[in-house]
Amino acid sequence: NPDPNPNPDPDPNPDPDPDPDDKMDLQNVTFTFDNWVKPKGSYQLPVEKSLSKLLAGDPYWMSASNVGAAKALKLTYPVRPLTSGRTGQALELETIKGMPIVRKGIIAGALYCGSLDEGIMTSKPLESTKFGQPVFAIPISIKGYYQWLPGKNLVDGTKNNQVIKGQDKATIACVFYDISQDDSYLSGKTLYTDSRILAKVQLHPTPTKDGAWTPFEGKLEIVNETAYKQIDLQKGKYRMALIFSSSADGDKFIGAIGSRLRIDDFTVTLGIPTKK
Repeated sequence: NPDPNPNPDPDPNPDPDPDPDDKMDLQNVTFTFDNWVKPKGSYQLPVEKSLSKLLAGDPYWMSASNVGAAKALKLTYPVRPLTSGRTGQALELETIKGMPIVRKGIIAGALYCGSLDEGIMTSKPLESTKFGQPVFAIPISIKGYYQWLPGKNLVDGTKNNQVIKGQDKATIACVFYDISQDDSYLSGKTLYTDSRILAKVQLHPTPTKDGAWTPFEGKLEIVNETAYKQIDLQKGKYRMALIFSSSADGDKFIGAIGSRLRIDDFTVTLGIPTKK
């Protein structure tokens, strides 16, 4: 085959600002949600039996929703396996009725990679969630399949589940942040606003029919261009937070009871810069 590029030595930098993906080795990491365990109590969480070397964290997944539901002695858990997924099992998140007596009339189904400080869950629920696990590459984009079945009435769980205007929204998100200087975790207060965030994507999928697996994808948008260009995977330390929620404003106890978000075959595309 003749060389499609007749000029063997083109201008080494023809475009002053090329797409950074051009200088990346890309690798896809897929989460199938096929394997689940009972960490403690009767609720289940997904587990990763063979995590990519580009990721770390064991256990990888956490759900404050399931821990909260267990404390509230709920029989139904907001995060659970969907036994007949698109392939194998899938992830199902549902917003359920909470306990209005403690001003939490709903519990949104939310799963994230990270950990939880159970000691301050009741007093400081937003600070108790620790979002993110170590990542040794740069998250470029996310894709997968979803079903989104919003509940009928949007309610305010801090006001005895009073019906409010609007429709519930689900969230599928990925946040990439730098912990080289400060290794504290993003929390429910800082998840999308922390100054250490390098890139992020937050998707709110459109409703589907029950059973209709629908593809989605989204590219992470660079938040801090200067810091992003200085990423050094050898010297720096980074975390990636993956978040799924059946009610986007569940952290404010706003959502629709019965909202269900299902996710399967969720893939993160990670990039490793090639040597220039």
